Amino acid sequence: MPYREIAARVNFARGLMTVCAPVFALFVAIQPASAQDASDEQERLHAQMLREPTNYEVTFAYVKVATNRGDYEAAIAALERLLYYNPNLAHVKYELGTLYMKLRSFDMAKRYFKEALATRGLDPVTKSRIEDYLPDTERQTQQSRFSGFAQTGVRYQSNANFAPSNGLVNVGGQELGLPTTNTKRSDSNWFGMVGLSHDYDLNDTAGSTFETRFTGYLTQQFVLTDLNVGLIDGSFGWRIPIRNDVFPGASVKPYVTGGNIWVGGSQYLASGGAGVVFTLPVNPKLSFEPGFEWRHVGITVDAPVATQGVAASQLNEFSSGNWFTGGMSMKYSIVETVRLDARGYYRRGEGQADFQNFDQWVGEAALSFMVPPPFTWMPRYWILSPFARYTETDFDAANPFLDPNTKRSDKTWTAGVIFDTPITKVFGLKTTFQYDKTTSTLPNFRLDNYQVMTGPTARF
Repeated sequence: MPYREIAARVNFARGLMTVCAPVFALFVAIQPASAQDASDEQERLHAQMLREPTNYEVTFAYVKVATNRGDYEAAIAALERLLYYNPNLAHVKYELGTLYMKLRSFDMAKRYFKEALATRGLDPVTKSRIEDYLPDTERQTQQSRFSGFAQTGVRYQSNANFAPSNGLVNVGGQELGLPTTNTKRSDSNWFGMVGLSHDYDLNDTAGSTFETRFTGYLTQQFVLTDLNVGLIDGSFGWRIPIRNDVFPGASVKPYVTGGNIWVGGSQYLASGGAGVVFTLPVNPKLSFEPGFEWRHVGITVDAPVATQGVAASQLNEFSSGNWFTGGMSMKYSIVETVRLDARGYYRRGEGQADFQNFDQWVGEAALSFMVPPPFTWMPRYWILSPFARYTETDFDAANPFLDPNTKRSDKTWTAGVIFDTPITKVFGLKTTFQYDKTTSTLPNFRLDNYQVMTGPTARF
């Protein structure tokens, strides 16, 4: 095997370990300091509940602690014990329905929701929420399930053409100033995005599912129309449950994937490949998803974006070739209303020349805080999600057309917050504030950009 291929594989393995280790470390770091106290409190309330089986306050306190710890089975057992003594507790049936939904036991969730609706004494707010949740629950019990998300709106960017912040570029080893037409420019645009999902149960002995995913994105710049962007990406794969005692509910999904990107009305990038992802739930609060993906990427270097000059020099650093990506994602419910999503991955890109080969490391995390809506008639929680991302990209060799003596190495920091405010079950409003800053060994790629996106959303 050629030395270059051996080195590339060693680098890939090293990069994969580099990004997976922080995900595990992050999980350890965010463990609540009061975890042992919560466990002790649950045990204390359990003992008191056994002594006073009809004491509703003690039982509800126990259910709250158990639910926050992700011990849904214990919370369900306590509530079902209450129903044994009093089968007319409508609110208890509603709580049981929501807990069974968290466990993805949709048949049981549907049963308790319907029983709650048929029970006297159900308050109007809880009745409204059940009527909103019940169709989702019933859909999850169907063989064919379709869901989607869409948003449209406007976006403002302080550096819409991704120009160097200091207005300087290297060309052939010489540092030059940009013409004013190619310096940093702000602009706004209309955007539209959609995400579609379809799951189809194959009803085989393994309990497998065929999953299809699609993403689309489109922009129309108000001024810099050469930077209009269109994107589509999709995948379909076969999710197969893995029977084991270590990760109950685990599954593996091999899939094929592909996509296309247009810039300025012409194709810029087309890709296609395959991958595999494992879903490993540790418990109802925590799950990991390691995965690997290969894509062959074809890049058109003469897209109209070249008329922007600076953007062209940035985009054309990459060329047609193969991208190998491996990484790990994690989902963790810190408490019932706070969730952590984290992901790290390493990508090896191999192009047509050494200066177009690159190693890329990405780490990102988001906290989601579920906030009760200001009005009781709103059926869904509002969600506030601060997020951060770090990306480092190192190229194998210097680009002789930019600077023959300097290899390009970029570091990008991203931070922001998303405020998702559902108004009805279907419609809402979503706003994103984001800041990006890139440092680089070449002035061509040192930039920063503020952006704000806002617009109505629809879930179906």
